[in-house]
Amino acid sequence: MNRRIGMMGMGLLLAAILLVFPLYATQSQLYFASDKNGQDRITQVQEGDEIWIVVIDNDENEDCDVRDKISPDLKLMDPKTGAYIVWFAVPGSDDPTQFDYLEETGSDTGIFVSYRAFQIGSRESFAANAPHLATHVVDVPVDGFTDDFMWGHYLYGGAWNQPADDRVWVAPGPTFTGGLMIPVFWPGEAMPPSTWADPTAWDEYLIGRFENMDTLVGLYVDPDDPTDIAVGMMKIIDHEATIAWSKNIYPDAHDSAFVTISDPDENVNCNEVEVVPVFILVNPGSWNPVRVGSPTQFCMLLNSGGVQPNGTVIGERIRWYNIYNSANADHRYYVEYPTQDEFAAGVNVTWFDTVDADGIAPVSFYAQETSANSGVFQLNLNDIQRDLGFQSLRVRDVLVAYYLDPNDADDFKLATCYIEEKNHSITSFTDSLRIDQETFWIGRDSVYVRVIDSNANEDSCCPEQVLVHVCDPHGEDDSEWLILDETNSNSQTFVSMSGLQLWPVWDALGVGLANSMGGFQLRLDNWKLEAFNEDEIYVRYNDVVYGGGLATATAPLAVGQNLPGIGDADVTSSFPP
Repeated sequence: MNRRIGMMGMGLLLAAILLVFPLYATQSQLYFASDKNGQDRITQVQEGDEIWIVVIDNDENEDCDVRDKISPDLKLMDPKTGAYIVWFAVPGSDDPTQFDYLEETGSDTGIFVSYRAFQIGSRESFAANAPHLATHVVDVPVDGFTDDFMWGHYLYGGAWNQPADDRVWVAPGPTFTGGLMIPVFWPGEAMPPSTWADPTAWDEYLIGRFENMDTLVGLYVDPDDPTDIAVGMMKIIDHEATIAWSKNIYPDAHDSAFVTISDPDENVNCNEVEVVPVFILVNPGSWNPVRVGSPTQFCMLLNSGGVQPNGTVIGERIRWYNIYNSANADHRYYVEYPTQDEFAAGVNVTWFDTVDADGIAPVSFYAQETSANSGVFQLNLNDIQRDLGFQSLRVRDVLVAYYLDPNDADDFKLATCYIEEKNHSITSFTDSLRIDQETFWIGRDSVYVRVIDSNANEDSCCPEQVLVHVCDPHGEDDSEWLILDETNSNSQTFVSMSGLQLWPVWDALGVGLANSMGGFQLRLDNWKLEAFNEDEIYVRYNDVVYGGGLATATAPLAVGQNLPGIGDADVTSSFPP
């Protein structure tokens, strides 16, 4: 009897111990590595590189004699573009190798690495004879499916000439649908960017992209403990591009020339010679639109998509999916310059001697990488005027080359050159003290513009005015026209008398509150400039007379007079508003 009581007492003691001391659990960790053993941790990644996903979770080291395998709930996403990992897992599976899985690096390490690498972005094609297919993608679809990543096709946009304040996903057409993809689409059939203008099927979407400087977020859930969640992050590397002409002044319009672009971000594949798009306009902004919506300068080109060979305005914004590949049959972008006949008829203020009798000329070109791993791209022009689509160019004509990073719209650069000689005005951004300034803080600094132009000082007895155009080429960002006043009656210097307010595109103050004024606040023609951090903004000045002329001290500009055709969004209001 005593022996039995003793045994029972021992059992109660063990039960008490088990109740007091719960099973031991560890906290998991997640990070990314550049090697399959998980030893080289990375927090930054170049687009085009491959990474392995690494999890440290000693709870899953169940057998110290073998390399354990698990098929956990694991995610890797780009919250900005919606890019999402292709990962098929069944937590708790008896045979994880039938699905996507992590494998222990050794028999008793507790460190698990994805059995395959994941490539962070690519191009639709690297074919040398098809530069229009070089669009960035999160993965290359094969028969509608991808291996590493899907989606990435979300953006903030709107209908042409409408505010870009809707979160939409993109399908061929292009078709824009607000909100998330309908669950029945999941994961949907991925279509390459080259199909952006094709009719869309009900279950198709346009495969998207990663963007430079985006943050990739990874999440791991312990298969045996849903409260044990690990999070890891890494940044996509971002470099600032440069662009330059081979000369500042070309002595002859028949000279050869080259434009050099340096952008390491576009070196996606170190084994391939790649291409980037570059745009060139002659005397941008110096003529009136030949027809409604026909672009005369770069921001108008981005907004309208240029024209077809017959001059019809395309009416599709240039975005990441079509910057390499326009809707035209040859995949290039065009603008319509005014002809001599139109000038003689008095319907335009100047004319251009284009090869095409109707004034249609190409403005998009492909700059090719100088070697397979250089990140430096060069566009060669063998005969400047012929390659740009002109029979002749004039002395002092200005050629402007624009580079907008096809995968990073806040990385924008331009470069100018001149035919035979340069004798032009000087335009610059300044602070309130009229000191040149290149960097401005959103919400803190006001933007001022200064123009020095002796030609605009037509009347030495009275102060005069000039007009400038300020543009942010980032996506559907802002564009404003500013009137500058001469500092005195005979100074040749024109300045902003009051600063242009610099605001964020999205105002976070008050979002989520009833009757709040927060949210999307970008508006054209509101005498304020709305932008994102890191955006590149440019100002353009043309030494021309707009319409019936600008205001002077003795002849003030009437409400809405002359200027609506170039930028006043509301012709019933005064300009500026």
